[in-house]
Parts: sequence; structure tokens; C-alpha cells
Amino acid sequence: MVVEALTEVVAPEGVKARLVATKTADITLPHAESTNGRVVPFQHPESSKVDFGAEVYGIDLNKLTDADFELISDALHEYKVLVFKEQPEMLRPQQQYLLTANFDPDETTGGFAHGADPFLTSYNEVNIYGIPSRPAIPCQPQVHILGRGEVPEGHYQFPPGFKVKGIDHRDFHLPPHIPQAEREQGASRFYQWHWDGALYNIPPPRVGCLLAVKTPKGPDVTVRWDDGTGTEMKIPPGSTAYIAGSRALEVQDEETKQILLHSRIEYAPHAFKWMSTARSARLGHIIETEGLELPREKLPPIDEKKICIYPMVWTNPKTGEKSLQVHGQGAVKLYLKSSPDGEETIIDDLKEVRNFMHKIMRPAISPENIYAHPHEEQDVVLWYNRALWHSITEFPESYGPRIMHQCNIAASDHPSC
Repeated sequence: MVVEALTEVVAPEGVKARLVATKTADITLPHAESTNGRVVPFQHPESSKVDFGAEVYGIDLNKLTDADFELISDALHEYKVLVFKEQPEMLRPQQQYLLTANFDPDETTGGFAHGADPFLTSYNEVNIYGIPSRPAIPCQPQVHILGRGEVPEGHYQFPPGFKVKGIDHRDFHLPPHIPQAEREQGASRFYQWHWDGALYNIPPPRVGCLLAVKTPKGPDVTVRWDDGTGTEMKIPPGSTAYIAGSRALEVQDEETKQILLHSRIEYAPHAFKWMSTARSARLGHIIETEGLELPREKLPPIDEKKICIYPMVWTNPKTGEKSLQVHGQGAVKLYLKSSPDGEETIIDDLKEVRNFMHKIMRPAISPENIYAHPHEEQDVVLWYNRALWHSITEFPESYGPRIMHQCNIAASDHPSC
């Protein structure tokens, strides 16, 4: 299947906005009778409650076949996170898109999971779209560069010295912030616990894919919860932290679990613009209720039919496993039921909504439930976005750049129970 995506973009000043047709590669994989792939489950410490993750050997993702993909798909739904080791060369953006797109062959737009990218800059007559913290790679615009620091010289048509803007909890989290001197000594935070998705109109991706191009070098950082509990956790710098939605459901008391199994969440339209003027809790799981969100009249036009209302618990289509999949920062309304035929209670007071989100999310955000993946250059990480929460973490700037290629594509369907 050949996909042609029409993407609305914001053009440079003085240039009329237009639709850009981005032709993607045929996502049909070459046929092979068998695969050399080998899946090795992670071995977690005895103190850990993490039960997911595996390494994959023997598959060259730049030469992916249908037999390879069949093994990968089965393994991803079982282990939720796969790390592809011993890649002969850096994964090409076109192949990263190919791997990701094959998880949803019914998706026909090939669109980025967060919608159209605005114009960012031009170099050598090539337009580059995105935002400073997430520029798109021109030859495959569904693949973005994330992280912090300068991209390698000659990197996929980017200008010399091009720098990716990193995250900074001081721009988003409620004060007090971590003092700069302590940050340089390795004090860190989880920036935002979430699953990838626009939360409005566009269905969230089935999978996410990260290629490590450059990784920070230095001692482990100490992630602080900074929520009054004194909880801390040492992790490798630049890690992506993951929590299984199945574990998040498991840690609930039985009464709460029954509510979660039968309830829904309504997410804010244009959620990330709406919350852009607000502040996150220091743990990165909910927004503080201070009345700082953008009012509706300052948001882009809203189509009520495009507002997303999702079940709180999603089911793995291959294993039947149930996962608590909630986005605490984007939630604006709850539809609570304790049984299939029970009476529904609607909660639309933001403070009450966030109190409930804190109640159900905080028990899972505990060191024994977190896997912090130590990215190694040239490794590829694939995760099942509909069964995991994840968060990026801060690290000292002196550790060097963190340059990652991420691909996530809007799905063909919205999540269901």
C-alpha cells in the first residue's frame, strides 16, 4: 500500500500557507520464509515488580522482512517493550517509518500522531517542519528528532550547528524547582507521565519507536519525586522511564478497580495548547488546579464531535491483558460507573477530576514499578503505546547531547475497552 499524506503546515512569513503532499514508501515488507530473530526477556532485579521488556537479536531493521515483523509483533504485544541490539548500522528514517507503519496497515494517511507540523526553518532550499524541541526529518516527516543538543554534522539535511531544544522542568512544573547546582550534580525529575497521543480528534498511536543516535555520558542521575514523600530513584542519564498499565491496574484496591474497568475519561480539546499556560505537579502526572489553562475562546475552533472520550482500561488485542491507560494532565471530565449497568456519575470540576487522577496514578508511580531504559547508541526501542505510560527524564547538560529519532503515527482507530 502506498500512502500519500496531505499535511497542513504553517509557511514562513510572507508565504501563503499550503498543503504539502508527503509521499511515503510502500509499507509492504519483502517476503521471507523465516526469521533469524531471537527474543530474550529482560532479567529484572528481585526487588522490582516490573514484568515486561525483552531484547531482540538477529534482525537487521534496515532489511526488515514480513517474517521478522510477525515475530516482532507477537513479541511486542507480549513484552510491551522491545530493544533491538547489535544493529549493523544506524536505522534509516524510512525504515523506522516502515517498521512503525506496519503495526497499523489500515491507517491510510501516514500522519504524525500530533497533527500537522508548522514551518520551522529552511536550509539549502529544503524546508524543515516541526518545533524547536521536535523537528521533523525532511525525508521522512513522521520521524522527529527529540532530546537536547546539537545534531551530528550533515544530519539529514539539517543546518550546521542545529540544536534541538531540550525539556526543562522549570518551564512546566510547579515551583519549587531543583536548584541549578543540584541539577548539574545529577538531580533529576520525571517530566511528564503519559502515553503518546493528541487527546483530540487524532487516534493515539499503537506503537512508539525510538532510535538512539547520541546519548549523554556520565554517572547515574537521581530522580526525585518531590511530592513530600522523599522518594528517589537512581537511573542512567537520558533514560526513558516506563510503567505498565497492567501493573497500574493491579495495584488498585478492588472497589477502585471495578470503577476503572467500567468508567471513561473525557480529554480537553486541543489539550496541549490548553495546558501550555498551566503548571504540572512536580511528579509530572497531573496539572495543578490554579485556573491557568487557556480558556476556550483562546483555543483554535473546537468540533465537539472530535472530543475524545476513552475508556480508562484498554485491552491488548493479542493477549487480552487489561491496562489502566489514563492521561492525567489532559483529563477534564470523568464518567464513573462501578458496574456495567451501574448508575453513571459525571465529574467535571477540574480539581475533583485531578484528585481522582492522582488517586489512581500515584500508586503505580513507585520505583519498583518503573523500568528506566538505558539507551545505547544505535539501539532501537519499540514500545506498545496502548499498554504503557512513559516519561522522559532530565540530566546534566555537561553529559553531552541526547539525540533520538522518534516515530509515532496516528492510528486508524480510537482505543476501546
